[in-house]
This record gives sequence, structure tokens and C-alpha cells, in this order.
Amino acid sequence: MSSLPTNLHDDVVQSDPFFDNVLGLPCLTLVCGRAEARVTRQGAQVISWRASDGRERFYLSTQTGGMKREDALDAATLAQAIRGGVPICFPQFSVRGAILKHGFARALPWTLESLVNHDAERSVAVFSLRDDARTRSIWPYAFLVQLTVTLEPQRLMIALQVTNTGEEAWTFTGALHSYLLVDEIAKTELIGLRGTHYEDATADNVDVIDPDDSLRIGEETDRVYLSPPASLQLVEEGKPALHIGKTGFTDTVVWNPGPELIQTLKDMPDSDWQHMLCVEAACASAPVIVQPGETWIGSQVLSIAG
Repeated sequence: MSSLPTNLHDDVVQSDPFFDNVLGLPCLTLVCGRAEARVTRQGAQVISWRASDGRERFYLSTQTGGMKREDALDAATLAQAIRGGVPICFPQFSVRGAILKHGFARALPWTLESLVNHDAERSVAVFSLRDDARTRSIWPYAFLVQLTVTLEPQRLMIALQVTNTGEEAWTFTGALHSYLLVDEIAKTELIGLRGTHYEDATADNVDVIDPDDSLRIGEETDRVYLSPPASLQLVEEGKPALHIGKTGFTDTVVWNPGPELIQTLKDMPDSDWQHMLCVEAACASAPVIVQPGETWIGSQVLSIAG
């Protein structure tokens, strides 16, 4: 990748591109007109997105863990997960495998490879994570993962690119684990999944066909939708719909802890289940096979209905 082309805060970006902070988490800020997105050093995690209307679209827990600015920057350390935004689950989704839940990508510092910022039409940042001794002690394979965050006035695209840089094939599962912020979950519906099979993790992954025109949340929900439509809509009363699209990913995960499970989550206030819904672009139900030298690409695109 190239060095850091940028037209915003050249001197600061060159020395430390993650010079902003949210809840003590070092982050980079992308700006496109009146739209804004913030991405943390840890996990290359988009933790904030405001389109041109200024409304925050991602949930971030006020009790979140994560690598704070005052913490020593150590690529060998797995930081506590950041609860919110868009965690990158790689090379394992949830506990569907032999290593730690959701893998290690969300817990390590990433490298900013390129940045074109403060543009009126589009701002783009590219981040990377490569295998090292620490990752190989957990998962013994060579890889390069790149994340491209593209901000436009009414749209955010997050693209994940996974390359096998080794000499043997390997498999992975993963997701863009997007936490969407809503005012009231009881007045929110997810539209577009009717007739789609899903595995219900709250019932031993039993296979169910969704019979409803829209999904409403009132209790713990943990579903992996299999071969779902490529486009969904999140609708809140009195607000423009949020269009949720994906490419490359085979599944869509929908998760909300509900009023009981959330009481066991120490990094999330008990009432916050009412203000978020995870709608995740995922490859969870079946592993992706990546041959030596091959690259897999998947993306999630969020846009405001206009």
C-alpha cells in the first residue's frame, strides 16, 4: 500500500493518525461534507457514523472496554473488546470454532495504510492487520486483512478483504458486527427477512423460517439468517429508513441481548438493549475456504433513505 496521502492535518496525521478520542479510545476521524465517521486504532473499528443529517447511527456503550490512549501500545496484547460500532470478527465468528470468541482481529491495533480525507464527495481510509507471532500462537496461518472505510454524505461502506499469504489453504468465519443505534427498540422494525431460514442460537440453533413481514425485538434475539436478501431496511417511527446492503457475505446475523442477558454483560448498561440492534454481514454458517494467494472480499453498505 502507499504511504499516507491526506489533505487534512498533514503534520498530525503523519505522526499519529489516531489523534482524536472517543471515551478515551484513540481514533481517526473521516469527514465528507457534513458527514463524519470515527475509526479506532484497536480493531480498525468504526465506532461512530453521522451522515449529513448529523444523527449518530452506531451504538457505543458508555461502559465499553478497549485499549485507551494511556494504555501501552503493544501488538502482542489482546485488548478487551470495544462494545459497539462495527467490530471485525476474524478469523472466527462467535464460538463456532476452536479459538477465542469472535477471533482476535477486534482486539489488536491495526495499521493505517492510506487516507484521503475531508473530501466533499468521498473520504477513504484503508487499514491492515497481518499475522505475527501473537496471532500465529492462536491461529497458525499467514494472512493479510484489509479494511476499507468509505464515507459519503449519505452512505458508509465498510469492505473487508482477506488474503491468504501462506502456502497452505485455510478457512475462516467472520462478520462485520454492526451495532445500530435506535431511539426505542419497541418502535423499530427490520424489514426484508420474511421467508428466510435462520438458525436460532437461543434454541440450540434450530432451523426456523421467518414468517413475518418485519422483525420486532422484545426479548433476546440471536439469529443467523441463511442466504438472506442482499438488502434490508431498518425503520424507526417518524425517521428516514436505514438501508442495509451487503456483498460477499453469505449470512446476516441479527442480535439483541434483551432485558435478561444484558444484565450479565458488564460492559453495557442494563437498559441499553432498548437502544441498539446488531445487523451483521457475516459468513457464520459455513467457513470460507481461502487458497494460498487468494483473496476474499465482503462488504456492508449503510445508506440513508432520501
